[in-house]
Formats: sequence, C-alpha cells, structure tokens
Amino acid sequence: MDWIADFKTRVEKVGWSAKVVFNEFMKFNLVGCFNSAFGFLLYYILYQINLWDAHTAVTAWVVSSIIGNIEAHFMHYRFTFKSTFKYSTSLNRAFWCYTGLLVVTTSMEYLLIELWHINHYLAWLFNTCVFGFLNFVLIRWLAFPPELDRSRNDVEIGQS
Repeated sequence: MDWIADFKTRVEKVGWSAKVVFNEFMKFNLVGCFNSAFGFLLYYILYQINLWDAHTAVTAWVVSSIIGNIEAHFMHYRFTFKSTFKYSTSLNRAFWCYTGLLVVTTSMEYLLIELWHINHYLAWLFNTCVFGFLNFVLIRWLAFPPELDRSRNDVEIGQS
C-alpha cells in the first residue's frame, strides 16, 4: 500500500486541505453545471434520434458521455484547474479516468433502466450526481495534477 502513503505525502505537499477540496469541488461543480447542461442536451437529442432500438437510453448515455467528456475536459482545463500540464497529456489521462467511469456508469444505466425500469432521465441524473465526486478526485489528481496549477507556480495564464 505504498501508493496510499505516496498519495498522502503528495496531498500534504500541495496543501490539499478540507477547505481547498471544498473550494475546488465547488468550482468544479460550477463549471460542471454548464458541462451537465451540454451533456444532457446531447443525451436528449441522441435519445430522440434512437441510435439503437434495443438499448436507446444506454446508447445515448455512452455516446453523449464520450462527447461530453471531451468538452468537460477542455472546460476544466481552461476554467476550473488552470493547469500548466501539457493539454494532450492531460486529455490522455482524463480519457482513462473517464473510460473507467464510463464502464461503471454504463453498467448502472443498464441496471437502472433496462432491469429495474427506472425512468431514463432519473438514471441520467443519478449517474451524473453519484459519480461526480469520484470523477472530480480522479481527474484532479491524474489529469490536472495540483503541482502544475498556474496559481501554485505563478505562471501567466497565456502559457500552456
């Protein structure tokens, strides 16, 4: 469990206190409101188009999530974390975080909608809300390392 000790050391080094976590999570959610609206609109359109009759909602979830994650990454890169991390490297790391979550949330979509017959809009809301904090922690520490924040390094915003 060396990775836990390493992570704790890293958290202490960057000063990621409860107050910092709260402030970053609130900023993440503020930008996330726009991202969620974008994602929901995309989901709604794809659901109406009906990409796959047998699994309309699940397919709309997967496609809208993939497109929405690219948009969300850009928004968090630019506005939430203001990272100096190379954009392509950050996007690659975010892709792996989002892919892992996509497997879990798609499974939840299938369970909620197709097995438990929960309304697909409620399933969308459930996945968006329940997995939001996990998404925040994963991309914060892997795709947007705190050590590379502009605010921590006094780097001009124009540089990337």
